[in-house]
Amino acid sequence: MRNIIKLIIAPISSLIIIMLGISYLNTFISLRVTADGYPSFITGVLYSFYYLGMMIGAFYLEKIIHLKGHIRSFSMFAGGVSAILLIQSFTQPPYTWILFRFFTGMLVAGLFIVIESWLLLLACPKTRGSVLALYMIAIYTAQSFGQFGINLVPIHSMQSFNLALIFCTASIIPVCIMKAAAPSLHEAEIINVFYLFKKIPLGFLGNFTSGLILGAFYALGPVYAKNSGYSLIQISMVMAVTIFGGMGLQWPIGKLSDIFPRRYIIILVCAFICSISLLLVFFHESSYNMHLLLLFILGGFVFTLYPISITYCCDFFSSSGLTSVTAAALLIFGSGCIIGPIIAPLFMVIGPEGLFLYIALFAFLLTFFAVYRQHTAPPPPPETKENYQVHPGLSGNLSDSE
Repeated sequence: MRNIIKLIIAPISSLIIIMLGISYLNTFISLRVTADGYPSFITGVLYSFYYLGMMIGAFYLEKIIHLKGHIRSFSMFAGGVSAILLIQSFTQPPYTWILFRFFTGMLVAGLFIVIESWLLLLACPKTRGSVLALYMIAIYTAQSFGQFGINLVPIHSMQSFNLALIFCTASIIPVCIMKAAAPSLHEAEIINVFYLFKKIPLGFLGNFTSGLILGAFYALGPVYAKNSGYSLIQISMVMAVTIFGGMGLQWPIGKLSDIFPRRYIIILVCAFICSISLLLVFFHESSYNMHLLLLFILGGFVFTLYPISITYCCDFFSSSGLTSVTAAALLIFGSGCIIGPIIAPLFMVIGPEGLFLYIALFAFLLTFFAVYRQHTAPPPPPETKENYQVHPGLSGNLSDSE
């Protein structure tokens, strides 16, 4: 494990640096569009195009990685994001930004594929969970601290873009100066998403619901906080504390899913998401500190729904083909991320707390479906059950149906 850590320091470092910039940029985009007087629906559209770009990038950019390798591909994608940010800084929201968000999403998807495949190719089955744990901790840490960037520069100045541009450009340095060579890629598999839905509907809908919730929260969480009357530093805390909650509860909930049937854990997680979201709706007028506490707990459960759903899908697959499973999961999750930011603003007409009414509704629907599957579908074959992984691995051949 010590040798693997030495090999992953460079890609993890690059990941942290660029995620500081990307997480700051995503929050900045929401606040800037809101500050310019546009409705939350416009913010949702911008995020939907961002996730649409991620979906398309996941399909097409893998070919570049196979052709150019990990280091060159990462440098190309990070440099492309920097160029887009520089051009975007000379334009005004929101309409021209739709195109910029789309291409940014494409390149960010390429960055994720580079780092994830890099780490997974370095890890063996016995160390994959630990390596991916470090991966998720790096992402959540960077996302949390990146939120505070909005307090460093004026929101309407060129410096707002320059801050994100600095992080994106600097992220190229660690992977370029590393001594060890990046691993070689294997041929990717193709999976039929509709076949996955037919075989494992609960896992499919778990990924989709996670996208609906997280896509809406990332897009409209800053809007909720701003319309609730919070200052910039308080908005930063709202986003950061929620993401920190996701990092804090990954392992405890994951270990429970290794001990008890994952359907039970999915039901438990969704029930908590629904309950806490309703508390945020009904006690919207409560203190700021109470809101932070509830958001921390909510984040802990919301951010675990995706990896548990992925791991549940893997229970029905052999360990020889995780790439095709997670490729399909990314498509399903991305679909939810596109739709969520468009639907959620409809709930916010009642007030900013409508965001959590939206989250509660879809969490309840998934809870209901999971309970239904618990009583009607057979459990996964015990010989194929994989240990919970903080982030989905990349592999899979279908072994049985749900």
